[in-house]
Amino acid sequence: MHVVFWTTNDCNLNCSYCYNRIGNNIKKEYMTKEVADAAIDMLTKLDCWETADEIAVQFHGGEPLMNCDIIEYIMERFEALVPASKLYYGMTTNGTLYDERRKKIINKINELSLSLDGKAEIHDLNRKFINGKGSFEQVMATAKDISNKKDVRLRMTVTRDTIGDLCDTVCYFLEEGFRRIIPVLDMYDSHWKDEDEPIIFEQFRKIKEYIEEKEYGDAVISYVTESEFVRKAKCTGGVESFHFLPDGSIYPCSLTVGDSDWYLGNVSTGLDKAKVEELQMINNKDTSSCTGCEMYHYCASSRCKLINKKITGDYYTASSIACLCSRLEYEFA
Repeated sequence: MHVVFWTTNDCNLNCSYCYNRIGNNIKKEYMTKEVADAAIDMLTKLDCWETADEIAVQFHGGEPLMNCDIIEYIMERFEALVPASKLYYGMTTNGTLYDERRKKIINKINELSLSLDGKAEIHDLNRKFINGKGSFEQVMATAKDISNKKDVRLRMTVTRDTIGDLCDTVCYFLEEGFRRIIPVLDMYDSHWKDEDEPIIFEQFRKIKEYIEEKEYGDAVISYVTESEFVRKAKCTGGVESFHFLPDGSIYPCSLTVGDSDWYLGNVSTGLDKAKVEELQMINNKDTSSCTGCEMYHYCASSRCKLINKKITGDYYTASSIACLCSRLEYEFA
């Protein structure tokens, strides 16, 4: 079971590629204990609560650490209900809020992702405080302190503007002592073009060559060393995977949050089972544009029809950038 609590949609940064940036007029909300209780009570009544091998609880935002009260409360609730051996915490944070209280929360997170896009000139291009100041210096200090105590994943959002610096950026992080680096191509960057594909592949090839040359055997880099080209499982959104928003709204995954077409109900009223069945029906149909492709059963576009809909406007027309990501996995598997 995978459960994501959006502790707040508020954030102390104003990143240029974020849905939640200043000017988008999104109401700032913080999850309450009442909403968290209702969500957890709903989960405990599902069949998969008893059968799940693992209960993965993730904290998301906005910046999740702007609502420490609810993170601590949710942890307390789950720890009273789930054996420690089955409980797994995850969180993605921007790394700018790092006091003693937040350090205690971070110490309990099993998989911590910290958003760091590159060197100062790259990171600060998009990830700025509300006053316009870049956040690199503060985030890097946080990352280094955390890495002295536990593993931390550096999550890099890669846009068309920064793809040409990808290899240099990853090499920089490796030289700074980080070993878990997750470059993520921004699928919603509308500026990607077909001619970018050879540049993307070349950047990842250079990373692989650098790792081999420097003998960084412990490095974990998505697509390069962490490439597992395996058959994709079916979407479990609304069945074993849930996203709870601060107001109690329920969505199947992060792609759908805020999309009225995929609103699955509210913790106060319960799941809309008809919507869940509709989602399963859509995901069970073939992606017609990909029929015959040797990677069909291994590709995100054939598994997740919602990626296709979000990017191409059609559930069964593959997203070219999602397709490219799958081909990267194939190249380095």
